[in-house]
Amino acid sequence: MEIDKIQESEQGQIGKSEVGMEKKIDPIRETTDEARALAKKLIRSVRFASLAVLEPETGYPIVSRVGVSSDVVGVPFMLASSLSNHSQCLEQDQRVSLLIGEPGKGDPLAHPRLTVIGRFERLSKGDPLCIELRNRYLMRHPKAKLYVDFADFDWYRLHVERVNMNGGFGKAFLLDTEDVLSSDEEREQLAATAHDLVIRMNERHADDIGAFASQTFKVGASKWGLVSVDGEGADFFDGEAVYRHFWDQTVPAAELEKLLMQTLGCSV
Repeated sequence: MEIDKIQESEQGQIGKSEVGMEKKIDPIRETTDEARALAKKLIRSVRFASLAVLEPETGYPIVSRVGVSSDVVGVPFMLASSLSNHSQCLEQDQRVSLLIGEPGKGDPLAHPRLTVIGRFERLSKGDPLCIELRNRYLMRHPKAKLYVDFADFDWYRLHVERVNMNGGFGKAFLLDTEDVLSSDEEREQLAATAHDLVIRMNERHADDIGAFASQTFKVGASKWGLVSVDGEGADFFDGEAVYRHFWDQTVPAAELEKLLMQTLGCSV
């Protein structure tokens, strides 16, 4: 009888444990195309972010507000002075977290944001990539022309390892690099094509750009500009914020001009 009671007690405890385990909810959602698009939109439209680095002397994290942008495949990068505290920390430890996403009206925690985790690499002054980053950065940060070429300023490109995204309450995702970055198969050609195309479009079709952006993003701005194009979409700037427009499908660099002209309603 005693043995039976012990067995019944053990079975009861197991049952309670199993019930408890069944009630546990995984807060991480399955990655969807919608989640990938939101992450790419946040990264592609970023102008400022919160950068967390590690202080070498203490190991404590310190956070700075920095100006950032993304390159032609979506990799975040920043311009920073070697005199800044965060730059000096990066010389000792490249590991960082970059919080992207601006709060809007209402509860700030209800708006989407993501943390990009990886390592920031400082590019050498003679690296050809610096020219591309400079062009893209100034399109989003025109006032940076005042200091972009100062000797103490350097370009830092983030080697993305993973991304934690919170799309709002109850919308947590863990994303890989493949989820947030575009293919870099024709990167150099795409970068050159995109920059030249952006310059031409702003010079020749400013009115079409303004009309399309105002209607698409429902934002009244005195002046719109096209700041970048790539195989997955185009970015527009109203002087305050960058807005992302996605193509229906990925297109090669050679077809970007035709697609952009059609999207904006320009005559070829």
